[in-house]
Amino acid sequence: MANSVARPLGHRLLEFGALTLFAAYSAGFLCKIAVAIEGMPRCLALLAGIIIGYLIADLISGVAHWLGDRFGDESTPLVGPTFIAPFREHHDEPLAMLQHGLVELIGNTAVLASPVLVMSFYLLDWQSPSLWTLFFAGMIISALIGLVATNAIHLWAHMDEPPRIVALLQKSGLILSPARHARHHCGDFDRAYCITSGWIDSRLDALRIWSRAERLFGRKPSA
Repeated sequence: MANSVARPLGHRLLEFGALTLFAAYSAGFLCKIAVAIEGMPRCLALLAGIIIGYLIADLISGVAHWLGDRFGDESTPLVGPTFIAPFREHHDEPLAMLQHGLVELIGNTAVLASPVLVMSFYLLDWQSPSLWTLFFAGMIISALIGLVATNAIHLWAHMDEPPRIVALLQKSGLILSPARHARHHCGDFDRAYCITSGWIDSRLDALRIWSRAERLFGRKPSA
């Protein structure tokens, strides 16, 4: 959700390169998984990893969103203009992100995710994959794809008419839906921070995790 005016050509090229690298290694990673699947135990290990990885992506998206919303301001060194400002701008103009292109939306996340994906591709034992290999492979690819897609998912949650396949995914609950995300834009923007699937929002909010964490870090939560 970065401001396109502030994105120099070099950074846009970095984002595009990172997305290309991420797409290529994701395809390779999925091919490795497909070859390694053999028998029900491995399928179950892979499925467990995929589910946990997607939950991790949702949690990380929530933590990043919470930090951007609740700490610092637009003038904070390093992260203020590029990380905090877009979150605060989004509260004032929720539909402004609809003007951003796909690379602008997910490029920065791909820059961070690509090294993790490449490292995992070469470190996992694909020669004699165990159940743990399939579990971690599922968790890694699910978490990373979920995280890279998060800002696009967030964008779709603000669209009146998202693409048909996106609308089906929203209705199925697999990705963040407009109704689920609307809870964040009510009141003081102090709840429902997770923007990948939103699966864990209700539990985190019920346990008051965010307000407790703010007290822990010395910030007085909103009333």
